[in-house]
Amino acid sequence: MSQTMHGPRFRRALAAVAAAACNVIILSGTASAAPFSAQLTHRGLVTHQSSTAGALVPTGLFRPAGEPMFLYKSGGRTVAGVWSNGPDSAVVRNGTSESAPIIGRVLPSWDGDVLRITIQPAGGPALKTDAFGRTGARQDTLSRGILTKGELEGTYRANLRSDDSGANGWLSVSIDPEGATRIEGDLPAGINPALAAAAAQAIDSEVDSIHQELADVPAVHR
Repeated sequence: MSQTMHGPRFRRALAAVAAAACNVIILSGTASAAPFSAQLTHRGLVTHQSSTAGALVPTGLFRPAGEPMFLYKSGGRTVAGVWSNGPDSAVVRNGTSESAPIIGRVLPSWDGDVLRITIQPAGGPALKTDAFGRTGARQDTLSRGILTKGELEGTYRANLRSDDSGANGWLSVSIDPEGATRIEGDLPAGINPALAAAAAQAIDSEVDSIHQELADVPAVHR
């Protein structure tokens, strides 16, 4: 998760918080999951999941060893921390100590050039997306093979699966290279709000990593 937890995307996240940007991420549930939404503001990635409001806040580029890269805050207190666990995963813990109980993990991965996301709750089955396929007439996938902003723009949808079973929810990603990344879907009940927030952060960052490599994105905007 090199783009998710550090590097250019993380630095831009800090700048966006300071500037009170308005990138929007939404995971909307049905009967099997509570609605979830997240919006980047001066407070961080502000989230709402059913009646629970919270914010995923970056801790800064220069932090002591062992400190989390993001804090999830809710109800006026810090509830959870998010750590990078190597280049390709994040660990969400119930507290701000590295010894705190694990809530779950988020693992973005690239199957060739195709993006997949795994949400792995502690003590529960992992959920992994299929490839994100574009909806509508154009039949392609969300991948690193996309070369221009026009090709990237659109909505992509993937089923979520647990233990190689049938679909157990879905996610769709609507991308406007000039605006916000919007994510909608249906997550199984019981996904912790801090874990959902970390998943939203990861998805947005992986989409941004594609955007940074587009041929028609000026270097100054990368």
